[in-house]
Amino acid sequence: MKNSFRYLLILLIIVIPIFFTINYFLKVKLDSIMDNKHQALASSINSLIEQSIEDKSKATLNIALAISEFASKNTLFTQRDNKKFEVLKNISSEIKNNSNFKHLWIHIVDKNGVSRYRTWTEKVGDNVLSKRKELIDLIKNPKITNIISVGIFDITFKSIIPVYEEGEFQGFIETITKFNSIADKFQDKGIDFLLLVDKKYKDQIKKPFTKKFVKEYYVANIDAKDSALEIMDKNLDKLLNIKNYTINNDKFITLFKLYDFKKEHMAYIFTLQDYDKVFSKEINNLENFIKIIGYLLILIIIAIFTIFYYFNKAKYTEKLEEEVNLRTKEIEQLNKRYKQIFDGSKVMKILVDPITKKIYDANKSTLNFYGYTKEQITSFTTLDFNANRTDGDDFIFEKILKNEEYRFVIKHKLSNEEIKDIEIHASLVNIGDKEYIYCILRDVTEDLKLQNEYEEKQKLFYQQAKMASMGEMLENIAHQWRQPLSTITTAASGMKIQKEFGILDDKFFNDSIDTIVKSSNFLSQTIEDFRNFFKKSNTKETFTLEEAVEDLLKIISIKLKTNNIDFNLINDNSYKIRGYKNEFIQVFLNFINNSIDAFNLLDAEKKIILVESTITSNAILITFQDSAGGIGKDTIEKVFEPYFTTKYKSQGTGIGLYMSEEIITKHFKGKLNVKNSNFTWNSKEYFGAKFIIELPLN
Repeated sequence: MKNSFRYLLILLIIVIPIFFTINYFLKVKLDSIMDNKHQALASSINSLIEQSIEDKSKATLNIALAISEFASKNTLFTQRDNKKFEVLKNISSEIKNNSNFKHLWIHIVDKNGVSRYRTWTEKVGDNVLSKRKELIDLIKNPKITNIISVGIFDITFKSIIPVYEEGEFQGFIETITKFNSIADKFQDKGIDFLLLVDKKYKDQIKKPFTKKFVKEYYVANIDAKDSALEIMDKNLDKLLNIKNYTINNDKFITLFKLYDFKKEHMAYIFTLQDYDKVFSKEINNLENFIKIIGYLLILIIIAIFTIFYYFNKAKYTEKLEEEVNLRTKEIEQLNKRYKQIFDGSKVMKILVDPITKKIYDANKSTLNFYGYTKEQITSFTTLDFNANRTDGDDFIFEKILKNEEYRFVIKHKLSNEEIKDIEIHASLVNIGDKEYIYCILRDVTEDLKLQNEYEEKQKLFYQQAKMASMGEMLENIAHQWRQPLSTITTAASGMKIQKEFGILDDKFFNDSIDTIVKSSNFLSQTIEDFRNFFKKSNTKETFTLEEAVEDLLKIISIKLKTNNIDFNLINDNSYKIRGYKNEFIQVFLNFINNSIDAFNLLDAEKKIILVESTITSNAILITFQDSAGGIGKDTIEKVFEPYFTTKYKSQGTGIGLYMSEEIITKHFKGKLNVKNSNFTWNSKEYFGAKFIIELPLN
């Protein structure tokens, strides 16, 4: 009895702390899983918003293209005919009545910026350039343009198409649509959608379409729910600054920021869902799981509990990840295809019967490209063009019919047996009572060829840059080690000589040993510094310019000292840079090595390197300048070209500055420029090359 009681006591002493400890770590892990689930849902919603905006923009553009061809064929600009204008109004009405475009307007503007016709008002003859700044540049350089902008009524999609008559530019056809169809798509899925226009446009929106505002922010979607508006009104300042998502008033809220054609902030898109409805199953599962684990810990021995716990933990985590992936896939498949207008434009287009796969119709551009008549091409199926037909072709059709596959590249055979790579954009459209697959085709043969050639060159560039970097690093390591090795050799030799002569005392011995230990520690730290530099990271990090320069000097300070170079940093801000720090340091290593080579050729009396940083309204500017006499006029424009070098073949590869520009432009989304410039240091003027790095603040 005593042994049983003692065993039970020991078991309780062991199980209870383990129970609470594991329960704590389990809760932390489950909280992390729920956060990942939140992040995945927020990311999927933002992807759906981006795709919906892109689809709406493309659909608006296709309508504008069709109307522009009607305008050019009917000389709407050179001959005013109210009956022809009335046709545009009828077209607008037909689209409203027979599609998702419940709000669609058509606007005609001539080449002088004068409004010729509006479907929504009788007002004509006014010059719109003072209100429509984007039209000023388009009149000078006419081109097809898609924008989202804020006007006096609302925020809208605008597709602007230049119209030519007999080769002469006459003006623009502008098709205008609203965001309501996008909002309806989300409402159908039980997601509240709210579009708030930035408060800086409040005075501009003189005739608000919805007449709704949240404080100074205009509400653009007409069916915005009052409950959503109430949450926004109470928590607006906080919600405008969320990153991906937040949970507020039992609502799961996401934020998507919308920018205008100048990349300036324009509006906020919020989505709101009942948190309990979206995540109730997951919350209940987590709570029940923790309770079960607790009961099992109390009732069974530690060994059985440990096996059972880890088994269920792994199983539950796998199930939760599967649910996250399934939910993400379901959200991505919510994208719908808008109706397309089939016309005789220069873009290749075909209509395909989804049942028989026969080509129902093809425009002139398609016939000319493939080399068939319309009678011939409509007797074919799409599979007859495939140069490498596989069993997967039928699978592609199945995915299109399910609205899952809409863009792919396939090899097609022309009438002359020539093989071309064709990019196909496909979607479902309804014509009358029948459904067709609407395809836009583009010849990408040359594009793919150039892309492959570019990728091969890039691989070669990076390999050569890696080898060059390794060589430079080995040289830097040699510079860093030379002095401490010399110190160790001198100390050891001194002890040996004094020992041979019998004059070695304890003080000299101890001092020499301390010197050797200190130098050895320096060598060890040098190895660690270089090892850290060569570590390859796939994760971006946040760092300051001072931190980058500090790591830079760890691996090149002695080389600078050996070459008598005065290195200086002037930094008046603590702005943090986001990216790969070692790549950023590599850029400055390339600059410094080039400066050292230039100093050696110039034999300058005073060798100065100056690094400065400043912040403008939208960028951080970092300049690197030396006093090595600058770059020759004939070569300064070529320094960023691959394989260009002014050094001897054995001394330079010509890819250091090329890779520096690649790192700044592609990995940091910035700009890198160079010029020759004077600068003043310690009241004395110097002249040399100046490299300017411009990094965007966002």
